[in-house]
Amino acid sequence: MLRELSVANLALIDRLQLEFDQGLNILTGETGAGKSIIIDAVNLILGGRFSTELLRAGAEAVEVEAVFELAENRGNPDLARVLTEWGIPVGEDGLLVMEREARPGGRGRCRVNGRTVPVFALSRIGSALMDIHGQHAHQSLLSPGRQRELLDNFGGQAIKEKAEMVAALYERREAVREALSQVTLSEEEKARKIEFLTFQLQEIEAARLRPGEEEELTKEKELLNAAEELFSAASAAYSLLYGGDEPGAALDRLLESQQLLVKAGEIDPRLQPLAEVLGEAAVQVEEASRELRLYREKIEFDPEKLALVEERLDEIYKLKRKYGQGVPEILEYAEKIREELAMIEGEEERLAALTRELAEIEEKLAAVALELSALRKEAAAELEKAIQTQLAEVNMGKTIFEVAFSREKDEENGLPVAGEKLAVTRYGLDRVEFLVAPNPGEGLRPLAKIASGGELSRLMLVLKVVLAEKDNIPSMVFDEIDAGIGGRTAQAVAEKLLFLSRTHQVICVTHLPQIASMARRHFYIEKRTTAGRTKVDVRTLDREARVDELARMLGGAEVTATTREHAREMLALAASIGRGKS
Repeated sequence: MLRELSVANLALIDRLQLEFDQGLNILTGETGAGKSIIIDAVNLILGGRFSTELLRAGAEAVEVEAVFELAENRGNPDLARVLTEWGIPVGEDGLLVMEREARPGGRGRCRVNGRTVPVFALSRIGSALMDIHGQHAHQSLLSPGRQRELLDNFGGQAIKEKAEMVAALYERREAVREALSQVTLSEEEKARKIEFLTFQLQEIEAARLRPGEEEELTKEKELLNAAEELFSAASAAYSLLYGGDEPGAALDRLLESQQLLVKAGEIDPRLQPLAEVLGEAAVQVEEASRELRLYREKIEFDPEKLALVEERLDEIYKLKRKYGQGVPEILEYAEKIREELAMIEGEEERLAALTRELAEIEEKLAAVALELSALRKEAAAELEKAIQTQLAEVNMGKTIFEVAFSREKDEENGLPVAGEKLAVTRYGLDRVEFLVAPNPGEGLRPLAKIASGGELSRLMLVLKVVLAEKDNIPSMVFDEIDAGIGGRTAQAVAEKLLFLSRTHQVICVTHLPQIASMARRHFYIEKRTTAGRTKVDVRTLDREARVDELARMLGGAEVTATTREHAREMLALAASIGRGKS
């Protein structure tokens, strides 16, 4: 409920603070006193549009603050969801403080429980806290989605359970359809993809690549290209070391030097170790010469083999350009192709399974959605009767109210139902809309298109009374609900407002004493001029002040003893009605 409303610099309001009751709050005053300005303030804090015309002359900004008390014993999942979405905390006191500062040029700021939010967030939060009915447009009941929700709530547990089944089946259907979109290929696309992948795999497999092959071939190519150079080097080195019949070879010189030192070592033993070193060197040179001879004999002068090696390297190069930077990457790519081909082949089975599952789910969904529609239509018939009865009591007996159902075709994504493909959502097949014909001879029109603000307000009141126990929005404002009514109709509207205030906080601007007499808290709004400036003041009336105000409303400018007595009788009657309906 709205506990407090503080307003500064709004039109004729300099500064004021109102404390509302949880029941029926009535605002009265002379015509033009500024009652609608209070509604403007509520509309602003609920995210309504700001106009510079609302700014008090000489002021820089309009300031509005509202303190809402969130009752623990009344669930409001819509509010909980939006508060979570915007990350707004609620303390142990259960209070929600909404602040808005509006300036010309779109400047300003908004806060909820100290957290800065955009105006849009105020609107989202406000739509779960209050409805404003009448000349303002903040009316959640005008939305077809909200109307379907209220119809479902009116239908009770049976509709709730069936709607939950529909929602669960719908979500499963969407999941299966998404899975199908991931695996489904047309036969033409599938054949083309298999052909392409198979060609790539065959090309790689035909090459018979093996790890390390490219490095080996590259080395072999280098050796074949350098065969003559290697042969020449090996031959020259062999001649220098071993020499064959040529004098002066290294081996001959070493042996000759060894013999000389052996003889000299007989004279000087210190030369014997050197003779041994030269002997060992001669052995190593001889071994090296033998290895060089064998190496030279193995050198290949084979242009054909070189051509084959170069051809193989070229083949590997071409595969690298297509499939990877090297042989390991090419082989890895081939394995991926095998896996993809296996997946495509297995897709047939998965596709068949998903297709069967989708058909089963859609069959169940269609059946349950039709059952939900039938329950909704039963509830709609009851709702229409209840609304029609209530309308007669507020002087709208000739008004026709109807709950309309419609469905849309969707050939691409629709749900097969009785040979048609119908659009389906998690709420089922139905588009629900409240239709009204306020006057005889006029056709039924959507609730949002009713021209008369008074008719719309009374119709909203009737809907709220009928749906009072089902509606989660805790507070509502009725602005000028009494337009064009009086007498018995005014008394009926007053009693309905009192009834509604048992379960909801109600704030009502009225000109009728019958409605004002039902107030649990009565505010009187008046304009005053001080020091050349006009401003709006609001007073909370005690019982005697209420008698005077009701007398004014009954008798106009002249308040007499008779009108005061009549006012007291109205208050007594209202008290008795309150006790009787409590």
